[in-house]
Amino acid sequence: MNLNFVLLIRAIYTGLFTGIAIAIPMGPAGFESVRWTISKGFKQGVKVAAGSLIADAIDVMLINFGLLELIQVNKLLEVFFWLISGIVIFYIGYKSLKKFKENSDKEEQLQEVKETNSPAVFTGFIVNFSNPMTHFFWLTLSSTVIRIWRSYGKLVYFIFAVFMLCGMFISLFFINYLASRGKKFTAPKVSGKVEKLLSFVILAFGTGFIANGLYKFYIYIIR
Repeated sequence: MNLNFVLLIRAIYTGLFTGIAIAIPMGPAGFESVRWTISKGFKQGVKVAAGSLIADAIDVMLINFGLLELIQVNKLLEVFFWLISGIVIFYIGYKSLKKFKENSDKEEQLQEVKETNSPAVFTGFIVNFSNPMTHFFWLTLSSTVIRIWRSYGKLVYFIFAVFMLCGMFISLFFINYLASRGKKFTAPKVSGKVEKLLSFVILAFGTGFIANGLYKFYIYIIR
């Protein structure tokens, strides 16, 4: 059997399993997609997950050109990423919590469910792309797992990267599916509590990122 064909097959199943594994521990974007699933429906939650994967795909492409190494080299830029991401994530969490507390009528709720694709996808993209840990994660992965596949050539690496992203989507899709099924078998009050808890989780992520950004800025100043 042709060696290149064997490498392509390995790239496919290794990429899938790698993507499935690394997407299971959810970050802010994963929690946001689950919150959308619980509050606005399964399709909307999947769209948020898809938006976050677009950010991951951009990172994978940027790493090939080495542009994201600037974040590691320039400490002030790193501080900027932490602060901006913290503010964005905190605002999203605050906005969702504020909406939860407002007593809107049924017509307004139906309009929210019928929103176009862009808000959900854009939300997932912004939450993930503005998160510095996303970029550092892909930088770390590119120097270990991905680096091995890059040595086999551009085609093999491309196949691996595509199926890794597919694996990540499968994980997020399944997690959101479980969340949607859980909602169907849960009383509305419990679902509301879960949605509120997820809003607080998003707020906590934002607060933590802002605090970490301020700490890194303090370290940058005293040095």
